[in-house]
Amino acid sequence: MANNQTKSKHSERSTATSEQLAAQRRLEIIYGVLQRTYPTFDQTDDPWMTNGLSSTPFRCLVSVCLSTMTITPRVVKACVPLFDKVSSFEELLALDDEELRAIIKPVAHYNRKTTNLKIMCRQILETYHGKIPETHEELMKLQGVGRKVADIMMNFIFNEDTIAVDTHVLRVLNRLEVVNTESAERASDLINTLTPKAYKRHAHEWLIQHGMKTCHARNPLCSQCCIASLCPSNTVLAS
Repeated sequence: MANNQTKSKHSERSTATSEQLAAQRRLEIIYGVLQRTYPTFDQTDDPWMTNGLSSTPFRCLVSVCLSTMTITPRVVKACVPLFDKVSSFEELLALDDEELRAIIKPVAHYNRKTTNLKIMCRQILETYHGKIPETHEELMKLQGVGRKVADIMMNFIFNEDTIAVDTHVLRVLNRLEVVNTESAERASDLINTLTPKAYKRHAHEWLIQHGMKTCHARNPLCSQCCIASLCPSNTVLAS
């Protein structure tokens, strides 16, 4: 009986490993196509990059915190005047709450984000001596910093290869059936486990561009999709 149980567990592990390897091989093909289709962020004229929203660690953290549930043009509209006024956590904390609220009004939940930014600044100044914490765990202790924000900071500022999952990336991964979850955190765990190391640095950039430009939430452009033949949700193949 014990022998049979051991064989069964070994078989399950073997199946899981073979499935994971198959998923990784499929992802390699997908990333290869996306890599040839989309530039990396530093090669684009995206308004986020051209307006310097990630040009310093301070700007990157503040911008990404403001970007949740908000499209890039509105983030730019809030961040450009904000960074004209402040360039450090000390200056941001010293800014009058009403003035900060008025400046960042273009972004969603600007009232809550005003409060969160002030608390985050205080945490960084008092707990971390003015420096942004450099680990995933410590970043997520900051007010207003969730998994996506922490992943972006680790990748773009602290050079740790990791994939941030936002609504665009989550949609693409689900349609490709790489994941089957509505949880961005669960999807992040899975895609970071499955993605070959060679693609982790820029995977977020390719996936988010594909979600924004082609794999729209409504009316995805399947007929123009560079990975249509690899996508089970492709409406062109299905019709």
